[in-house]
Amino acid sequence: MEALACRDGVVLAQQFGMQQVTMKTDCQELVTLWHTGEHQRSSVLAVLREIRELSFLFQNFSLTFSGRNCNRVAHVLAKQVSGSVPSGRWHETPEWVVHLVTADCNPGTS
Repeated sequence: MEALACRDGVVLAQQFGMQQVTMKTDCQELVTLWHTGEHQRSSVLAVLREIRELSFLFQNFSLTFSGRNCNRVAHVLAKQVSGSVPSGRWHETPEWVVHLVTADCNPGTS
């Protein structure tokens, strides 16, 4: 599921015309598989190939590990997703997201 979410994020970044993309995930195994490249037998290899092909559309792309405790926004947003509503868009950033971003950027505050 994490690989599919990353692929969807890359597609979205491409649709918005982003050129510098840093994809962060709390799945260390996915990052390890990404760096292993084609020399693996992972069940997510096809999705990783898709992400790699899409990554060439950007000037700069990286996939890195970031633990949940370092990115509460992503963790909380991931919990918001359901099978019936896999994505959404806000026209204004909700206040609770602003609060979480501020806390992530300023460790030691809440």
